[in-house]
Amino acid sequence: MSDWTLCIDFGTAFSKAAAAPYDSWTRFDPRHVRPLMLGGVQETGNAFLLESAVFVDDDAVLFGRAAMARADALTHKKRMALRSFKTLLSVSDLDRALNTNAPLSIDPHRAFQMRDLVVLYLAYLLAAVDAAAAYDQMVSKATGVEFRYAAPAWRSGDSAGLHPSVVRLFGEAESFRLAVGEDMLHPEGVSFQAVNDFLPRAQTNPEAFEMGLIFEATAAAAYSSIGLQDSGSHMIVVDMGAGTTDIAALARTRRGVEELPSARVTLKQAGDFIDRTIANTVIDASRWAKTPQQKTDLWNALMRNMRDIKETIFAEGAASLRHEGRVIRIGMKDLERQREFKMFVKSVNDAYEQGLSAVREHAAARGAGEVQAVAVGGGAAAPFIKDLIRKKPKTRINVRPRPATPDWAHAREFAGNLAPVFPQLAIAIGGALAPAEMLAASGGFNPPATGRTGIRTARD
Repeated sequence: MSDWTLCIDFGTAFSKAAAAPYDSWTRFDPRHVRPLMLGGVQETGNAFLLESAVFVDDDAVLFGRAAMARADALTHKKRMALRSFKTLLSVSDLDRALNTNAPLSIDPHRAFQMRDLVVLYLAYLLAAVDAAAAYDQMVSKATGVEFRYAAPAWRSGDSAGLHPSVVRLFGEAESFRLAVGEDMLHPEGVSFQAVNDFLPRAQTNPEAFEMGLIFEATAAAAYSSIGLQDSGSHMIVVDMGAGTTDIAALARTRRGVEELPSARVTLKQAGDFIDRTIANTVIDASRWAKTPQQKTDLWNALMRNMRDIKETIFAEGAASLRHEGRVIRIGMKDLERQREFKMFVKSVNDAYEQGLSAVREHAAARGAGEVQAVAVGGGAAAPFIKDLIRKKPKTRINVRPRPATPDWAHAREFAGNLAPVFPQLAIAIGGALAPAEMLAASGGFNPPATGRTGIRTARD
């Protein structure tokens, strides 16, 4: 049996990973929770976040921060980086989606199908995981690592049914990663020559790969309730990431933790929508930006600094940006006056009420008197999400909010570094802490006897 469990959360905007000893559920020790520095040791940004991005350049494929920087530099040519891998891997007809050609804005060479770019990104992600695990003083000593990935239990698709196809993609990615070696993480990306040489072989001869699937809501329940005697029988989870806002509910039964399909709601608006609304609000108020170029320059400046701007607005109620000698200020009240934002908040509230009604009904039928509520993801800090979690419905079923960041994340062993970023890492951490019985699917891809290697259960 592997002595560590490692969970990957490839979100719309950022990918995250965390590891924990396999017996953490029964022998929980906060000191052994290890969020991995996928972004490497860097001077700026969050080292635990890896940009989920692929960019097809003139003669190379770029990944992560380099991909986003290059895409930003070529916005005037209508070039884009490929993102939203989680959404792509959740469609009901996955094979058809993967076998389509990448849009011209992403691949002007018409050289790649979506499957190619997904495999290349997963190879980059696995290389980053491998490097981060080697850097971590605890995980690097592991004799075996069991891999998992977190995904939403999409209403429109069969996440568990797609598991074998997703694991095969990881097997192809692992084969490509091993062939390319250290160049996988090079800032200048992987050359077309290397892609042409190694990708067809990797897709024909994938590495054997074992991996489990845990639903994101289940992972949230795991990190929220671990080590607690009063974790409760029912929970509702609000997960606002970059691309989607997901509402899910769970119940503890004799068979373990189960998600309630009737409570599941997914909205196709989330953090990216808020980013665009903030930027549009600023541009509309900046009367001095009259020409298209001035507006484009201001938009780009806002987007480059949007993470800091949004976090400051959520935390302090207002934020400022210095641009071309001007100090531009935007407050939460400016945002709340926008019609599109009001409609978005209403949609989130309606979705939450729908999910809450379903889980309250389930709780009442089983004699439970309480539902616990928790927010995860980058949107957990948004004031309207906090208000949602704290709202007290007028029913006999009490709703008790759980903190987005659990008390144990403030343990002195983390030196204050984990708690500020915990909501974004929560799903990866919860997925690593959860026991095997919480998995939605397990197993892996095993090539024929002529395949290249054995199943990957530990770092190379």
